[in-house]
Amino acid sequence: EQIVRETPGPNLDEISIPEDTNPVPKAPAGQVDFSAVYAKAGLTPAAFTAEQAHEVISSLPADLPIEAKRATVQATLHTMGKAMGVNTESVVADAGRKIAALSAYEDILTHQASTYVAQLEAKIGELQSQIGSLQSEIAQTKTMLESAIGTCDAESERLDDVLEFLTLDQSPSRNA
Repeated sequence: EQIVRETPGPNLDEISIPEDTNPVPKAPAGQVDFSAVYAKAGLTPAAFTAEQAHEVISSLPADLPIEAKRATVQATLHTMGKAMGVNTESVVADAGRKIAALSAYEDILTHQASTYVAQLEAKIGELQSQIGSLQSEIAQTKTMLESAIGTCDAESERLDDVLEFLTLDQSPSRNA
């Protein structure tokens, strides 16, 4: 924090991303476009970025002692500093500001996602209520259908008895 305060640029507590409906454009395949996040947070590009420092660190042999790795990176930064105005503090400040910007972006995404999920859950609740009403209507319709069919069947039997009685059918009806 102290290094960030002492280098040009915003302090960590000043880094934020304004919330809007689409906070930061995403790269293809849903990946976060980090440069867009940093731009939204108002970070200016560093002469030598934390990502470039990470590449230098990663390129060193894995079995090289940490002290030797640090000395190598420090020497690289010192050499670059003469030509590009780069130093350890500027790289540390760049990394700190970018972490703060990513944290602010995560907060926005979390807020937007929870708001959206709450809206969807409310819609699901409404739809479940509608489903319950429709299932009740279905049950009532089936009950009315069964009742109507039963009444029609009973009336058909009564009328069939009349037919059988009057046509002298071979198998007499109940009334014959």
